[in-house]
Amino acid sequence: MQRKTTSWIIGSALVLALLLAPYPIQAQQAGSQDDGIYYAGSFLFSLFYLPLKLVSCVGTQLLAGTAYIATYQVPGNYEGGTNGKQIGEVARGACTGSWVIRPDQVKKDYQ
Repeated sequence: MQRKTTSWIIGSALVLALLLAPYPIQAQQAGSQDDGIYYAGSFLFSLFYLPLKLVSCVGTQLLAGTAYIATYQVPGNYEGGTNGKQIGEVARGACTGSWVIRPDQVKKDYQ
């Protein structure tokens, strides 16, 4: 039983090693494109960026809600409207866009 288990583990490891071995084309590409550092940078930058984006979004929503209530029915800077449309655009702007930093952004900035 133990011999069968050992041979199965060795056989599986051999098959796995053969399947994961890089082809010559992949090895050449890996030498010229080492993107691992960009993924690590993306992860680290996103760790700092995500909480800041969340605080900015929530804070803007709270301030926009307060401004909307305070200026309810006040005429806006455009014909026939109130300040609500402008306040809504500001509030949407704070929460739209990317919430994480992608590896291609890091690569573009630090290449």
